[in-house]
Amino acid sequence: MKNFTRRDFLQLAGLTCGTFMTREALGGEQTKGRVSQQVQKSFFLPGEDLAEDEMRITFLGTSPIPRIAQAATSIFVEVGTGDSFVFDCGTGVTAKYIAMGIPYSRMDKIFLTHLHADHTTDLMFIYCFGPSGDRKTNQYVWGPTGDSPREGTRFFCEKLREMTEWHRESFSFLSTGLKNGEDAYNLVTHELPYMEIGTAYESRGVKITHFPAVHSRNGSISYKLEWNGLKMVFSGDTRPNKYMIEQAKGVDVLIHEMVLPPEIWGSKNTGTEKGDKGFDEAVSIWKDIQDSSHTLPKALGYILSKTRPRLGVATHFQDNPDTIGPVFADVRKWYDGPFVIAGDLMVLNVSKKTIRHRTALVSNYAWPASLQTNEGQLATPKYKSPLDQINNTLKQKLIPEKIYTRA
Repeated sequence: MKNFTRRDFLQLAGLTCGTFMTREALGGEQTKGRVSQQVQKSFFLPGEDLAEDEMRITFLGTSPIPRIAQAATSIFVEVGTGDSFVFDCGTGVTAKYIAMGIPYSRMDKIFLTHLHADHTTDLMFIYCFGPSGDRKTNQYVWGPTGDSPREGTRFFCEKLREMTEWHRESFSFLSTGLKNGEDAYNLVTHELPYMEIGTAYESRGVKITHFPAVHSRNGSISYKLEWNGLKMVFSGDTRPNKYMIEQAKGVDVLIHEMVLPPEIWGSKNTGTEKGDKGFDEAVSIWKDIQDSSHTLPKALGYILSKTRPRLGVATHFQDNPDTIGPVFADVRKWYDGPFVIAGDLMVLNVSKKTIRHRTALVSNYAWPASLQTNEGQLATPKYKSPLDQINNTLKQKLIPEKIYTRA
């Protein structure tokens, strides 16, 4: 990311920097439109090289609901070999991936923890627009089974592909695959038994295992990624459980969901306060949601105290100035180790010696990135012309291009 306008710098005041960093506007120098050395040291700039021995974890969505400051849940994990992995892809995260300069070809391996919309919605966008971008190979998706075939990830992806037929056909005047027969509109699903502890993926030194989560309904899982002696666990959504303590003990980074206590959650979602009409009912509703699905700050502190990661990270949390203090104090009642509450665009560089924590410096006006590595390998498009799918009646109503281009 080379050039920034004054507007981009002012917008940094709205970035969520996590609780390791002070919430204040950027005060660095700006010379000749380039980011100063001070800024480059304090912030992550998209396009930065990753060391061969490092893992990089970028938070593209950190809220249970999509907001301007926080999209729904997604993290992007890269390792020094160049391999990359998406964990969940909830509402609004594609804009953050684009802002980070991550091309569609690097979003080709998506691991879903469960099938709630705030963890899956942007899968449709990534799948549908990847082929018209730089991804000309299969889209791979891993995710849990359910208690019936209609509730698992395979059924979910089959119906997603059926539902997007109009979109797929409409873009097939472009090449959507390679001459070797691989098609970017292939949606390849790997379904993982939700009650088992097993291997989801293993290649090029990366091993990703899955284990049960307890969330809302049968059919949720958590993931652990291991590479080069480094370990990261991503909980997805879950009640506090012993699987997590067993699987996450001693990992480098434990990324775990956390929600507000029901009294605060109910108040924020209804605009009511204690004593107002409807407050008690709101608290009761959010208590039921918590009891079926989620982890309170004290419970997360307990889990961290039992697992002792090098860094504990809370996500899936509405990161407001007035919510940070109380929940941070609750976590600290159990856990005194390194801990941060994630915000969108938080970046962790993890090596065996250090964990570096920064916030990405991005433009609100970024264009999609592209690797463009398929020159000479592209398959012939299905349709010869962009107008092959338009009927003659509609074609006759077109304004000839020569009329408006002569001005």
